[in-house]
Amino acid sequence: MLDIRSQRTDDRVTLQVAGRLDANAAPELAAAIPADPALRWLTLDLAACAYISSGGIREVLAAHKRLAPLGGGVELVNVQPEVRRVLELTGLTQLMAVREKPREISTDGLEYLAEGVFGEVFRVDDETIVKLYREGVDPAVVEKEKRFSRAAFIAGIPTPISFDVVSSGNRFGIAYELLRAESLATRMRREPDRLDDHARLLASLARTIHGTVADPAVFPDMKVDAAGWIDDLAPKLAPADVALLRAKLAAIPDADTCVHFDLHGGNVMIQGDEPVVIDMGDFSRGSPLFDLGLIETIYSPVVGICEPVTKLPNEIGARFLELFLDHYFDGLPAADRERFERDRPFYASLRILHSVRLLDALPEFRDRIWSVVTDRLLPAMRG
Repeated sequence: MLDIRSQRTDDRVTLQVAGRLDANAAPELAAAIPADPALRWLTLDLAACAYISSGGIREVLAAHKRLAPLGGGVELVNVQPEVRRVLELTGLTQLMAVREKPREISTDGLEYLAEGVFGEVFRVDDETIVKLYREGVDPAVVEKEKRFSRAAFIAGIPTPISFDVVSSGNRFGIAYELLRAESLATRMRREPDRLDDHARLLASLARTIHGTVADPAVFPDMKVDAAGWIDDLAPKLAPADVALLRAKLAAIPDADTCVHFDLHGGNVMIQGDEPVVIDMGDFSRGSPLFDLGLIETIYSPVVGICEPVTKLPNEIGARFLELFLDHYFDGLPAADRERFERDRPFYASLRILHSVRLLDALPEFRDRIWSVVTDRLLPAMRG
């Protein structure tokens, strides 16, 4: 017999299923799934389910087939290893999201390494670091990062192996294998007199990423996604500003090479003297201008977020930015840098346009970074 607990949020129902989901218990699962036509998503939490049979799988599949044509579907979370093995054998993992129960960790006593918009990076031990997303970020984001990390590694991007999804309280994250590494941000704070060397290293890494062709079957087109960000935020902006953003986005050249889109010192780890990049959840394909804009967002004094994000004084970040650009554009056609210089405020706005839509769980932070667009960057674009 199953113990099923139900929770409803808008068009999603979550069922916590405890017990054996075999042929005898399958009708209980079917009865617990609402027939409500407004239902779009069904989440089955299988943390306390140690067994599933073909009868249980048939009920899961039937629910998915009912919801998928409505734009939704079924996802299975906190799946135990033996249950996942059965789901893989039946091919269910190819039809719907299946997430294993993450390993629980505590951040107490862990070495803090870096911070970003969506999370923080800690060292777990000599061989492992973990990126923990902030509370409220959907665990599906973590699964996407793991998938992107593996695809980028196969493509030849210098990134560590991502091997484990973890949780810490209500936060989710991903663990990376990194032996005796420190972040570039840490090195920059310790050695501010070597800013030129640090800038050269980041520029070389960026050129490597931007010289790698991205797999279109895995990585989304960033220019297409960016059009969606602008559409989502259009109600918050004056029509003239929406038109301005769309025109500038349309002018970005199409490209099929890799874009990291969170490429800054906190997400670059140094192993020996070799840089590797982490935080792959926004890895995409598109123009290098998206990455250059992100670096502008982090280090530009116009934006003014360098110190809270990297723990470097804003004035040092501003110097680092210009050194980075000098190294990055060295040897490239002069027109490439001229294109970037013409629209620096616009390129700096792109990361914020992307992020602000995803921060409903952090309204104070969302409103603060949105004001950077409305009060600083848009006026600079109009000027």
